[in-house]
Amino acid sequence: MSLLRFTIKSTIVGGIVYYTYEEGLWSNGEETAKLYKKIYVNVAPYVKENIPKEVTQELSELPSVIHISTFMKTSWNKGVINTMEFISNLPTHTTNGAIKLYETVGKYVKDLSQ
Repeated sequence: MSLLRFTIKSTIVGGIVYYTYEEGLWSNGEETAKLYKKIYVNVAPYVKENIPKEVTQELSELPSVIHISTFMKTSWNKGVINTMEFISNLPTHTTNGAIKLYETVGKYVKDLSQ
């Protein structure tokens, strides 16, 4: 039974990955932007039409392709900057960790010997 469940789940995940790859989600940014625009054009009208009457707050619209593109660029740049900063500070982090470990072990040994 578990082999059947695994096969079904694997097939679903594989199908999703294949479909998103064929649609251009995993390719360059231009293809991904085209896919988002396609989804936005097809989904946005249904979202606006199907808002329940009980909702009193104004719902924000789906973000545009330009906003998503800008957000992805700034997020990517922040990630690259933070990664490079971490790598440049790695010797300091390693030294501080080694000193703290040495002090903790020394204190533990000292407490055991008393």
